[in-house]
Amino acid sequence: MFLSSKSKGFVLDQGEQNSVLARVSSFKPPLTIEELQEFSSGDAAALAEAMAALSTRKSGNFLFAKCAISPAQGFIRRATLDPKRVKEESYLAEVVSSQFRIDSESNLISALNAQDGLEFDSTKAGSSKDVVFCGMPNSVVKQTQSDLLEKGIYPESLELSSMVSLGALIDYLRYSGSQKPTLVLELGASNTQSYIVSAKGIDAVRPISVGLEAMVPVVQKELGLKDEDSARKLFFSNTFDFTGMGSSLCKRLLKELQSSMGFYEVQTGQSISQLVCTVLPEKLNWLEVVIASQLGVSVLKPEVKPWLNSRNIFLAPSMEALTLDVRKFAVLGLMMEFSTKSNDASDS
Repeated sequence: MFLSSKSKGFVLDQGEQNSVLARVSSFKPPLTIEELQEFSSGDAAALAEAMAALSTRKSGNFLFAKCAISPAQGFIRRATLDPKRVKEESYLAEVVSSQFRIDSESNLISALNAQDGLEFDSTKAGSSKDVVFCGMPNSVVKQTQSDLLEKGIYPESLELSSMVSLGALIDYLRYSGSQKPTLVLELGASNTQSYIVSAKGIDAVRPISVGLEAMVPVVQKELGLKDEDSARKLFFSNTFDFTGMGSSLCKRLLKELQSSMGFYEVQTGQSISQLVCTVLPEKLNWLEVVIASQLGVSVLKPEVKPWLNSRNIFLAPSMEALTLDVRKFAVLGLMMEFSTKSNDASDS
């Protein structure tokens, strides 16, 4: 097979629940988003259909794409390093092993500065002691590359969706001049990834072993349904208003989140005043409002198009009606060259 022309670029975000494929005029800004399609992750037929609709590739050619994925074994962890040991050759591997039980030999791991997202370099004077480790098993990288190639996609780059999305969100906070610490939630089936970010970077990371499936037994009990399958179908169908029992559904998750927020606020003296859910099925959007209400914070509603324009990313006339929100931040982040300024609201 051959590579398709790079004159038209493609970006693909394969999230846990939904995937987005977009065609852009270039891989680097200034660029125009020419077409975009969204479909369920894992739906090979839908991906093939999107590829056929967005490309003019000849049979046998690859789509050349920047890709982001959300593997179950992917990880993001934040650590504070001992300045006296950072230059030791094996120190970083020791940290990920002892603190997070992650094997550095079997995983592809990047160590990034928590403030600016640049690669951590212990040899630089004044290097940050706050580091974010992110990565995935080597086997997942190889399998993903193989799967993408088999589907006709040549991955020009491969990143974690969560890291790209967080980078885009932090860039937006810098653009908007916001100084508010923001709680970011990725609500998955069995787990929730919780982050606290600000214009200064990633301030806290915490995986929580409570996900959407933990709410299903509560639905069954509250509504007196005969089994969990019936409760699950109703919960994910968006045919019933669950907001009235929102506090009961989210009780376990709220307890964990309140603990995390309390610890952060005591440590930093800053209050978390806004929340955003970057991963959530569209039919469960109401959960974001419920969780925010129970935590006493507001829901962040970013003004996406002005921010994109400030980053030299534009929508084709046919795309002006496209709804852009934080759930597309990963695919938008793949198109960007991020600023590392602490606040560039004046540039907007």
